[in-house]
Amino acid sequence: MTIPTKGLLFLRALKGISHFVRRDSQSSDQLSHTATPKRIGGGVPSALFTRYDTTRSLPTPQIKFESRTMSRHMTAVFTATAILVPALATTANAASTFSSKKETKKASPLSQATFTPSQADCDLDNNGVVDVNDMVKVIEVYGSDCSAEGCEGDINRDGTVDLNDLLLMLSNYGVLPAGPTVESSLSGVSVVLQSRFSNDASSLEDMGAKNDCWMVQGGAVGMSKDTTEADFFNASRAQIESTFGRYISKKSELGSTFTGLLVLDMETPFHPRELGNYIDPASDEYDPIKFDAIVEGFKMRIDVVRELVPNCKVGLYGFPTPHAHGKADSETEIRRTLGYELAAARGILDQVDTICPVLYQRFGSTDSKYHRIADYMQIGVDTGRSLRRTNGTALDVQPLLAFRIYNGSSAHNKELVPIEDLADQVEMLRNEGIENVMIWNGKDQIDSTTSVIERMSELKEELDSRQNTMMVANAG
Repeated sequence: MTIPTKGLLFLRALKGISHFVRRDSQSSDQLSHTATPKRIGGGVPSALFTRYDTTRSLPTPQIKFESRTMSRHMTAVFTATAILVPALATTANAASTFSSKKETKKASPLSQATFTPSQADCDLDNNGVVDVNDMVKVIEVYGSDCSAEGCEGDINRDGTVDLNDLLLMLSNYGVLPAGPTVESSLSGVSVVLQSRFSNDASSLEDMGAKNDCWMVQGGAVGMSKDTTEADFFNASRAQIESTFGRYISKKSELGSTFTGLLVLDMETPFHPRELGNYIDPASDEYDPIKFDAIVEGFKMRIDVVRELVPNCKVGLYGFPTPHAHGKADSETEIRRTLGYELAAARGILDQVDTICPVLYQRFGSTDSKYHRIADYMQIGVDTGRSLRRTNGTALDVQPLLAFRIYNGSSAHNKELVPIEDLADQVEMLRNEGIENVMIWNGKDQIDSTTSVIERMSELKEELDSRQNTMMVANAG
């Protein structure tokens, strides 16, 4: 039965809801997680916040309540429902009084066939969640005639944006279930670009690859290529909040609702691989006090990202970055590992979800150390898995590969990584039990001859061929 939605009372209620929900949504976007230093991942605290009733007139024991980061959004929904119900009753009664005198509403050409909206149809901004932002979109176009041309807010496609559409939003409120994954040789492989998503993400998804990770350039958190040590140490939290705030304000893809992985690419003036230099007495840069100051600077920047993009997962670039010689017992590798471990003990990883070992290919086929690629990759995986937060928990490990060779000492520097080599690296990581691998490039176009999409297609073809060969061998 269609619900009548005319009447002054209803319109006033609708206006009130719009004002309340929009205000609530904006205030929710400003929620901070700084009070939960042990929160791990996705903006969800590792333990629930608690608060207590402070009513002095009651002699009863204090009552413990639970709240979550979505509580304000839920409040908006419940309040909207509370306002709509009496409005609905009033308008329904008023409408029934004159129902015998009203003409039957002309059927819309959009409503000739029965349409049953799904939860996905209510997700108007396509962010994977039906929330107050979607409700506001319906409220803003309430009453629109969509008989000639479809309207975004006409959820049930009956030709009018009305109370039925808003009630559909309420009944479908929440996170959409994950869709079926594409079974592919590229499953678990993500393309990550610098401060952008791919312009052809749909083609990557069709191949079975992902494009749900975002590499944040160091300048976004006050660590650009020209940042001096003095700049790093003197930067206040307020300055970093302002810098990162400007960055995300220009990136419409990011915000309080972003739930993907943000990888913080912080390399200048201090790269994670250099941390061990400041705590090794044999190093010319030995300075434990400076080491602690560097770690605190990293921690502050990570916390700012947590505060301003509260629902994201935070990844840390270069933890670890193994030396290209691939010798775990070398002085250099031992020093680097010592730096990662002590920084972790000082809490640098406590607000981090994912560590991202940098395993870019460093040598080409004619380099004398070409055969050591697997060795330093193994060191990166092993060291990454050994690191812990201060509460003893392990971190997700997602290695970073690249489409090019990066090593100024190599005769093949900046050349494309052969597809066979890239496939070898993906297979090695999978054999080590690594479920998710990222392949980095600055943008969609790798060079003048090829693009990320083209290389990923070639990688898929190579991995498919290997799988088919293995299936044939096993069948024989």
